[in-house]
Parts: sequence; structure tokens; C-alpha cells
Amino acid sequence: MSPPNKIVLIGFMASGKSAVAKLLAPQLGWNAHHLDDDIVSKSGLPSVAAIFKEHGEGFFRDLESSVALSLQETQRVVIATGGGIITRASNIEALKSNGGIVVYLRTSFETITQRAGDTSSRPLFSDRASALQLYMKRLPIYESFADIIVDTDDRSEEEVCTEVLHRVEPLLCR
Repeated sequence: MSPPNKIVLIGFMASGKSAVAKLLAPQLGWNAHHLDDDIVSKSGLPSVAAIFKEHGEGFFRDLESSVALSLQETQRVVIATGGGIITRASNIEALKSNGGIVVYLRTSFETITQRAGDTSSRPLFSDRASALQLYMKRLPIYESFADIIVDTDDRSEEEVCTEVLHRVEPLLCR
């Protein structure tokens, strides 16, 4: 088995995927890539919230799958995914193909609620009860796709990045 050449960060919204990707990528000498940026760019709309408002979640998920597939061959990259990337197994399969390793940034709902702050830009966090229900539904899916699980509660982005690096480095040196 060849060493991983891309790291795919998954987890619920506000789990720190984007921040960790930005910190981790330079330490590996790789690029950081935010999936939602590609989705927004491809949509021609100004934001994820605008995509949801104009076209709905199904349209967003179709764009997400298209972008995941387009990154299948990408190498030497840390990919920060959106929280719902796991809703379609084919997305994870595409991102894992050709040397991808999936790291789940596991975060409690309480911590997510604290980190999320203003949730107006997060269409699936319209109210706490529905967000909690979605969180509980996704937890086992995140765990099932993860090659590595890193807990983020009560830890800084730097501490999480250090642990991800510590856990991934032995795999890169094979």
C-alpha cells in the first residue's frame, strides 16, 4: 500500500475543518483546499446559504458530489469538506481514491454550538433542535468513514493540527 497523498477532513459544521486544513497543509508542504469554495464558485452564487435559498439542498449536494469527483486525482492536498459530504458514500469514495486518508474531527454538539456563533450562513443550523437531530444522525456516518478520529473539544486549532500531523506522519513515511 502506498502512502497517503491527500488528507480529507470530515466532521460536523464548526468542527474546525477549514482552520485545521489551513494550518496542516503548510506543515506538510501541501496545498489546502476548501470544498465549499469550489461549490460556491461552480454555482455562480455568492455563498452556500445563497445556493440553499435559490436551489435547495439537493442542488447543493449535486454540486458537492461533482466537486468531490473532480478532486479524485488531486495529490498533496489537505481537503476541508462541508459537514454533509458524508451524506453520499460516493463522495467519500472519490476523495479517498488514489491515496486519500479520512480524518474525522470529532466535536461535541455543545462545542459546535459555542463555535458556530452566528448561524445565519449555515442553512442546516436554522434552529438548535433540528441541528442536534442532524448531528445525531451524522455521528455514526462520520465514524464509519474515518481512518483516523481526532477529538477537538477543549483544544485549540493548533493542538488539533498537531495531533492530526502526529497521527498521519507515520502513514506518510511508509
